Amino acid sequence: MNARLSVIALCVAAAAGCAQLPDMELAKQARTGGDLQTAESNFRSLAELGYEDAEVGLADVLVQSPDPQRQAEGEAIYRRAANDSLIARIKLGKWLAVKENASEAERQEAKSLLRAAIDSGDQSVLLALVRLELAEPQPDFAAVESQLKGWQAQGMPQAKLGWIMLYRARGDYEQHLDEVRQSCETWLNEVGDCYVELATVYRIQGDEDTLKALLARLDGAYASEQVPPAQVKSVARALAGEGSGEPRPEEAKQLYEMIAPQWPDAWAGLADLVRDYPQLGEGEQVVEYLEKGVEAGSSKAAAGLGQVYLNGQLVPAEPDKAEKYLLMAAPQEPKARIMLARLYREGKLGAVEPDKARDQLLIVARSGNPSADVALAQLFGEGRGIRINPVYAYGFATLAKEQGMPQADQWLERIAPRLQPGDMERVRAMVAKEKAARTGEQLSLGSSNNQVRETL
Repeated sequence: MNARLSVIALCVAAAAGCAQLPDMELAKQARTGGDLQTAESNFRSLAELGYEDAEVGLADVLVQSPDPQRQAEGEAIYRRAANDSLIARIKLGKWLAVKENASEAERQEAKSLLRAAIDSGDQSVLLALVRLELAEPQPDFAAVESQLKGWQAQGMPQAKLGWIMLYRARGDYEQHLDEVRQSCETWLNEVGDCYVELATVYRIQGDEDTLKALLARLDGAYASEQVPPAQVKSVARALAGEGSGEPRPEEAKQLYEMIAPQWPDAWAGLADLVRDYPQLGEGEQVVEYLEKGVEAGSSKAAAGLGQVYLNGQLVPAEPDKAEKYLLMAAPQEPKARIMLARLYREGKLGAVEPDKARDQLLIVARSGNPSADVALAQLFGEGRGIRINPVYAYGFATLAKEQGMPQADQWLERIAPRLQPGDMERVRAMVAKEKAARTGEQLSLGSSNNQVRETL
């Protein structure tokens, strides 16, 4: 019995009127056409009746939301369904590959899921896997190139788009503009990321008319909900991006303004745009955009506003306000915790608070951010309200270096002369203990201070 007939039977059995029955086909069509509200309503009703396909469809809709709580709900659904569903495992892998602030453990999980999907014959995950591999601190370009050649030899057409990602990552993108243009003009209807690539190519090549037509097409696709706000944001960034070609900040601004009502992080994008192109507005405009973003629930805007009040460049420094907004952003934005650590370490609230600085940095470092390891090396190497500990300083610098952070070398060089006989053995033990904390009992960004302190 199909989903619609089952629901009809339930309604009749309950002698209840069903003004609008949930419909699986309608939900799928609405999702494909971009009507996410209709899709969610139908998927959710059917999921509550126990239909596994509807559960996965509901998760598809939820992870497209800018709301972290809805994204988390969608991920949880994927994980529940993944035990019995290959499709759910594939979609979980795709989601983890693009999830903002994903931990190292989540990135490795995504790679495993995506490789398994390719082995099962699913080519739709190819680009997600390439993106993950190229996002490594020290990507193996030769391995990615060999992989792409292998996929092409197997007749996987999307491998051609993987080359575009490789060109970007290794820095020879502009040597392949015609190839990028040809590939993405062919794949634009199927691969939304091609809007970004074509906007970049047309801007660099100075093809005004074609760029104008592309942006008009993007407007229409967004209005019909065929393109999500995140892709529009990426196009805006490409228009104002660095590199050859004339930047297009005005067009970027229009795109950010278009998606801001639905995508709160767009307000942070607008603030960054004004910072980079002062002709678009004054410092007060930056603050206004960020305040609107905070009101709309953007953690990125909260982090940006905290940074403004911390640095005191656009407005007078107000450490209390900085702490308020950074704490607001911290659960979702690792960089907010790094700025909080700076605020506490420098005593900007009136007294140096090294324990608070350490706790914030440990949470971020253990979520997979090597910049926090560098900051911890500095904290334990310089002291300032905390006892200097060369073993910890050298250990955190070692962890940062292993993750490809070039700043780690200067701390290794500075701390090495302070190490005493036997200290390297203690460094190795400390590094092993830290790695266990990160790969075993992975600490989330919401970990308590007590949990954080136990390992050191």
